[in-house]
Amino acid sequence: MKKLFGLLVFCALVMFSRANAEVIGIVDFDKVVDSYTKVKTVTDEISDKYAEIQRYSLDKEREYKKITSSLERKNFEESTAKELSKKQEAYLKLKEKKENEIDTAIKNAIKKVAIENKIDTVVEKTVVFFGGVDITDKVVSSLNSSK
Repeated sequence: MKKLFGLLVFCALVMFSRANAEVIGIVDFDKVVDSYTKVKTVTDEISDKYAEIQRYSLDKEREYKKITSSLERKNFEESTAKELSKKQEAYLKLKEKKENEIDTAIKNAIKKVAIENKIDTVVEKTVVFFGGVDITDKVVSSLNSSK
């Protein structure tokens, strides 16, 4: 009788522990970034801003070569350096802002998909050797469907 009771308690514990098992989701972050349509738009915007800075530098270099007076060259260098610095700072702020927007959108989509699919924990695919529920495609769909 004691053995039967012990066996029943053991079975109940096993079933209880399985019922409370944590569900782990996995996400291929690189695939999400590559498949998220907004990333291309943001990348193009950042590239355009960078190209604008390069064009500015080339134009100023051409102007500089035309200046003959050393005093004018010095003044030109100083004003151009200040303006270039402002443009580079604006570029870096834009880049950081856009990268943060993308990162936040991806994290929110992962969280949303995890909640919808009753997933307790989500990790990056590269850290999982075996198992887990791959939610990558659902995350991509969620990102690309929300405008």
